[in-house]
Amino acid sequence: MIGLRTEVLKASIFAVLTAILLGASTYMLSPYIETRGPRQVGTLDAYTERGVGSFYFYNENISIFAHLKDTSNNPVADAQVTFVIHGPPNSNITLSETTKTNSSGVAVTNLPVLDIVNRPETILGIWDAVATAEVADTQIEDSLAFEVVTSPNPFIDVYTNRGGNGSNTSSEPYSRNETVNLYARVSNGTNPLGNSLVTFAAYWPTNKLILLTTKESNASGIATESFRIPPVNESIGPWRVIVSVRISDQVFIDALTFECKP
Repeated sequence: MIGLRTEVLKASIFAVLTAILLGASTYMLSPYIETRGPRQVGTLDAYTERGVGSFYFYNENISIFAHLKDTSNNPVADAQVTFVIHGPPNSNITLSETTKTNSSGVAVTNLPVLDIVNRPETILGIWDAVATAEVADTQIEDSLAFEVVTSPNPFIDVYTNRGGNGSNTSSEPYSRNETVNLYARVSNGTNPLGNSLVTFAAYWPTNKLILLTTKESNASGIATESFRIPPVNESIGPWRVIVSVRISDQVFIDALTFECKP
């Protein structure tokens, strides 16, 4: 009887130890699975100088920017950015351009709507643009939308080769000793106005006049002028450009500003 109890006790202890060992083995052998999200390599922000969801008049130039930053929020320079721009539905317009970011991590493409087609009914409506860049073998993108509408009145719009389209709008910055290329687009609301006399005036940060000249607009309604920023300390700060044109005995004015950095 005692022997039977001993065997039963041994069997019970063996069963308990086996269960413990099996449980430990199962725990030790269970694979460790780590769940990770998409690898973060940086950010790309697409925008226009008027912001996302803005509108432009027919005949205006539209500048689209893409700001590329790494995971530490530092600008990524000399990186390729591809812009793909689609016109309104049923327009069958698709444009593509690849350019590089500057030292501030910004790439820009200019969309001269008037130069695409001289049919307002085709280009009026909602446009969308997608900017794509590749960082550390990973593709990132951002998109935006804007609207092209008809202008109700004659107008003049001054901008630079770095943006500034729109009434009283800022351009991207320049540095000392760089050349600023100015463009003034003149329109009667739906069509460009050639042979219009446009007056350009540019002012230092100290409000001193550096440029005062008159140029004639071409067949596309565009008058051009340029000047070089002097390599002196007085050049650092906000610059101001004002253009004016007389249309049907009325004077129309537009202005832009840009920052000169050291």
